Amino acid sequence: MYCIKCGVELSAGQTKCPICETKVYHPDFVVEGVETYPKNNTPPDKFERKGLMFIFTAVFLIPLVLCLVCDLSINGEILWSGYAMGGIALLYLVTVLPFWFRHPSPIIFVPCDFVGILLYLFYIDFATQGAWFLTLAFPTVGAFGIIVSTITTLNTALKTTGKRSSLFVYGGGIIALGALCVLVELLVAVTFNGGRFTFVWSHYPLISLFIIGMMLIIIGICRPLRQSLKKKFFL
Repeated sequence: MYCIKCGVELSAGQTKCPICETKVYHPDFVVEGVETYPKNNTPPDKFERKGLMFIFTAVFLIPLVLCLVCDLSINGEILWSGYAMGGIALLYLVTVLPFWFRHPSPIIFVPCDFVGILLYLFYIDFATQGAWFLTLAFPTVGAFGIIVSTITTLNTALKTTGKRSSLFVYGGGIIALGALCVLVELLVAVTFNGGRFTFVWSHYPLISLFIIGMMLIIIGICRPLRQSLKKKFFL
């Protein structure tokens, strides 16, 4: 036991500090005349979550409306403002919308983000008459969204089972991203080169990502290797 004022160590039977003569206080015993730290009875400030979300919504809504008004007043029709408003709306969907919910689930919002990206790309393709959405943007973004959503769902479902399962999930996801690079090069050839496909760049990320993914899977399988890496790199 120690003195509450000067910190000197006291014996069990002492009732007064021999240095500063402060009465001994022990939290398990009620001692009259000893001042203790006052209890904070002031209620904590309540965090107004919805109010903050309204502020962020207004921050996104103001430039969106300004872009529309400026485009209509200058050009008399929607020309460039559609791209700006779509980008602002997509940014709001990704960064602000999940926080309207107390416990946002990535299993729901990650696929929604990719749906928003697809809608924005569809508008750009429609406005520019590019004819590349169905042959390039839709399968590329759709495949990438499926990979990321699958990784997110499996990682969330296996979160309580340990890091070993996560290594399998991430390893498989990285290998799938390598295969996606080949798909992207194929779709670019179909869209812009008349279907003439040759490996130009996609085999490099395919080989690299395959090696990285297999390394993660091997680490997940081999327990001594996993423990050794954990000790050396605190993984």
